[in-house]
Amino acid sequence: MAKQKSNLNWYFIFTGILILYLSLSYNLTSKKTELQEIRVELKNDIASAKGRGTSDYKFWTKTFENRFNILNASVSKEKQDVVSNLKQGQKVDLLIKSSDFKKLSEGKEDVTVIGLSLNGNSLMTQDEFYHNRELYKIRQRTTAFFLAFMLFLNGLTKIPQKVNYIIIGVFIAVIIIMRFFEIVIY
Repeated sequence: MAKQKSNLNWYFIFTGILILYLSLSYNLTSKKTELQEIRVELKNDIASAKGRGTSDYKFWTKTFENRFNILNASVSKEKQDVVSNLKQGQKVDLLIKSSDFKKLSEGKEDVTVIGLSLNGNSLMTQDEFYHNRELYKIRQRTTAFFLAFMLFLNGLTKIPQKVNYIIIGVFIAVIIIMRFFEIVIY
């Protein structure tokens, strides 16, 4: 009796389960905590954090040795140009977590900026920060669900390569349309 070969691809199924588990276990809700406001002078121009980091911008101040980070997708789209043009010597008001405030004296750990204003003009409020981060997490989770779905689909059945390309193309088109019209994600 000949052994029948299974159509299942266990590598794809296992990877899909792992991605699905990681995306579901990641806490989607942001916790609003007590914040401290500090006024600082920028030691250098604000730098756009390129690459695969968790921050869009980073900067240092004359008062503290810590590196200050503005997390990915926390600044609203219409205010990104203003934030990226902050220059050395400008005084800005920052909102940071009380737990990060205690780290300022040590100067070793990075500090996450929750709010930012320049000359009384808000560039990022606490509410904008949490709202934008929530949308960012939704984008990440949506992409993870799609990837897990594609891995399950390819693991359970033999799908022609052209069909895979069509499904992926439709997904990318939907994301582009959602970003363009600012539906659910921006």
